[in-house]
Amino acid sequence: MKTGASALCFCGKEPAIFLHYAQKHLCEGHFIRMFDKRFRKTVSVHQMLKKGDRVAVGLSGGKDSTVLLHSLAELRKDLPFEIVAITIDEGIEGYRARTLGIAKKECGKLGIEQVILRFDTETGKTLDEAMARGKMGPDDNEPAALPCTHCGVLRRYLLNKGARQAKATKLALGHNLDDMAQTVLMNIMRNEPARLARLSEPLMKSDRFVRRIRPLMLSPERENAIYAMLKGIDIEHVECPYARFAFRSHVRKMLNDTEVRYPGTKFKVVNAFFDMEEGLRMQFGKARPLSECSSCGEPCSGSVCMFCKRVKAGG
Repeated sequence: MKTGASALCFCGKEPAIFLHYAQKHLCEGHFIRMFDKRFRKTVSVHQMLKKGDRVAVGLSGGKDSTVLLHSLAELRKDLPFEIVAITIDEGIEGYRARTLGIAKKECGKLGIEQVILRFDTETGKTLDEAMARGKMGPDDNEPAALPCTHCGVLRRYLLNKGARQAKATKLALGHNLDDMAQTVLMNIMRNEPARLARLSEPLMKSDRFVRRIRPLMLSPERENAIYAMLKGIDIEHVECPYARFAFRSHVRKMLNDTEVRYPGTKFKVVNAFFDMEEGLRMQFGKARPLSECSSCGEPCSGSVCMFCKRVKAGG
């Protein structure tokens, strides 16, 4: 709603969004141009893509991954590369089926190949079934955080495996600015600098790891949702029912509260990580060489990977 000249976009049009961190109103057209420009700059500055790449997109059907799929599809008009979508069905009743429908529809609309991998096919049980059995894995000291811990291990494993089997050269993830800021703070609060050092890319190289890229890492979550609505991209406003149990949920609330009082905090947290990333990688770069899991053959730092430990722990 118009509230006076100060509420107009600089072009004189009605604003579609107010960017608190920039103290700027933007109309629909200028917001979309800003969003697209930031997306392309992120890809370029961080050298995420090159001509001829085959990019596997981790597509859940949520707002971030769906916007990522559309943005990459638009980018390939100027930078030729291939896209394949990898969707993981964890088996969460009342949640995943809704986003799976969107993922399938958007892939069909854009003419993009989609591969669907299921927890129950790969591990013998859905996430709901695994959680019903109680404690999973040998190192879960925080039972409340268990669903996301267990799911994260399995999802990362299957995304990498699926991307490699699809002969992808890059694995694009829909992590937004909020996700990145939360991850940085979580690793600091848990005193896990080595984990933070490998946030952008693994410290140890393996031809069985597909390089991960995050083209939306400087796009705030709220802006991804608004971009989707303005572009007519179908999204499902639904949150995973397990999310409330995660440590990340606590950090998310803390960050959001701080962002309201001090706009731009999330950008500052992520930029602080970029400033210290090189030093972290130098300090923790002398890690043990990767070996192969004795059970599944996937790369891991020990004799058995976390995926196999958790699958076996689940019976």
